[in-house]
This record gives sequence, structure tokens and C-alpha cells, in this order.
Amino acid sequence: MHAIAVTPGDPSGVGPEILMMFLRDLPPGGPRPVVLGDRRLLRRAEETVGFHPRWREVGWGEPIVGSEEVGFLSVPWEHPDLPELGKVDPEAGAYAYRVLEVVGGALSRGLVPGVVTGPISKEAIQRRRPEFIGHTEFFANLAGVTQYGMLLVVEPLRAIHVTTHVPFRDVSALLTPERVRETLELARLSLEMLGEPEGAIAVCGLNPHAGEAGHFGREELEAIGPAVEAARRDGLRVVGPLPPDTVFHRALQGEFQVVVCMYHDQGHIPLKMLGFDRGINVTVGLPFVRTSVDHGTAFDLAGTGAANPGSLKAAWSLAGRLLSRP
Repeated sequence: MHAIAVTPGDPSGVGPEILMMFLRDLPPGGPRPVVLGDRRLLRRAEETVGFHPRWREVGWGEPIVGSEEVGFLSVPWEHPDLPELGKVDPEAGAYAYRVLEVVGGALSRGLVPGVVTGPISKEAIQRRRPEFIGHTEFFANLAGVTQYGMLLVVEPLRAIHVTTHVPFRDVSALLTPERVRETLELARLSLEMLGEPEGAIAVCGLNPHAGEAGHFGREELEAIGPAVEAARRDGLRVVGPLPPDTVFHRALQGEFQVVVCMYHDQGHIPLKMLGFDRGINVTVGLPFVRTSVDHGTAFDLAGTGAANPGSLKAAWSLAGRLLSRP
């Protein structure tokens, strides 16, 4: 039975608490988690939630015996005091990054097949590492891949993005036929990964009404449309560019199995509206499985026990599903 690494995220946020809720509700059978963390940090979350897992310290690749045990791999918090809850703390950010380095080393050496990541504070990490962009880019750099993408999943909707963490003013210049075509290939790979290789792909336009034949912008004619035509010639089941304000309704009705979006909020808004507490972020294009919660650190809820673990549960379920595929 394989194990899946789980990171708690920023220790000043809700990540450790939703981790305890997830472990409390984890059913027996199936893959088992190996949690990376510090016992003092996790004990604080245990007290908040009122649940104390049966920890078993393990090494990478060591089997976890007993359905009630939770594997634990220590990444020490090397400060006398715990970080304050609910605050952006550079030391907490540095610690969250250190956990990523540890699990990244295990993933790159093939010691663990996948990871489910908790919420981090990019601001906290960037105060120590200004070059840090996010989980997606971290794992892509670790794996040495240049073609990768962020797939959002709130079943039955899935969305993958041509651009993500860039200012909106830069989006148009980044929409080249080559970049859109690469994202269409990642959409195809996403469907294959999900066991739906014959699924249909919808492509959003950038502008209102998908440009209205050039009246509202040229991106559909000069970048998106040519990429769609090239993908069709290569055998992909792809339709577009389509008006962004109707495409998600059509996908929800089952017409499309994944939607290619041009920028961050174009995909995030409809999916989070559909299911904020069950959204999943999947990095496509990696040689290992990485799924994540699709929400932030929720500093305002840290320490209250009121955060919802639904997204972490969904991310765990999908990771197990992906790893169980032949």
C-alpha cells in the first residue's frame, strides 16, 4: 500500500488545523498519509481540533502498518517559540519552504509517488525568498519540466490556464499561438491523467463574446483561434474560442470535460463559485502526482477550529485516484 506525503502549509494559518480534521475523518484502507512537520506545531493544531492522531515516525518508503496509524516525518521548527497564529511571519514562511524542500527531495528521488500540499503564504515565503512564485512553479522547477500547468477541479468542472500568476495587463502579450497550443496539449494530458482520454476540450476567448470577429479584440483571431486549429489537425477534440460567459454552463451540462482559460480569474471564479470548499489544484506535466487545496491560509480563521477541511479531503481523494491508475 503506497503512502502519500502531506504538507501542513504555513504554520501560522489554518493548514495544520484542516490537516487534523482530515486525519480525524480519514477512513481505513486505501493509501496512507506521511505528514511532514514539527510535533510542537502539530500539537497546537491537535489541541484546537480536539483530535490526537496515532503518530508513527517513519522513513521514506517504510510501510505504515495499521489503518489507525499516521506516518510522520520530522521537519523541526528551530525556534524556541511557536509562530503567532493569524499573522504573516517570515519565519513561518521559511519553515513552510523548508518542508517543500524536504518533500521535493523525496519526490525527485522516487521515494514517494505523490504529495498533497496544504496552504502557504506566498508573502511570508517571499520575505525570505523573493524569487518564489508558488507551489506549481516550485514543483515544476524541481522536476525540470518546462511545459506544465495548473488544473483546477471542482467536479464536474475542470479548468486549465494559459497564464496564471501574472498581472492582467500582461495577459494579452503572453497569448501566443505556441503558448495556447502548449496549454491545449496539457488539457489533453489532464484528461488522460483523469482516465478520460476521449473527453472534449473547450477554449475560452479573452474578450467579450470571444472578440466578436475582431470587433472587441484581435487575440481570438491571431493567437487563440490558430492554436485551436492546429490542435484539431493534431487530432484533439477541441472547440473554440468560445464566449467565456457561456462556456462553463455548457461544461457543467457535460458538453466539455475541461475548459482552457486565458487567465487566472477566468477559471478560478466559476469553479470557486461552484464549490469553494471542494476545489482541488493539480499540477499537470510532472513525473509525480501533486494535488493541493485550492484556498489560502485563511489567517483570520487560524486557531478557531472553524476552517473547512473539504478541499484537503478532495485533494487527498484525487491524489489516491491518480496514483491508483495503471
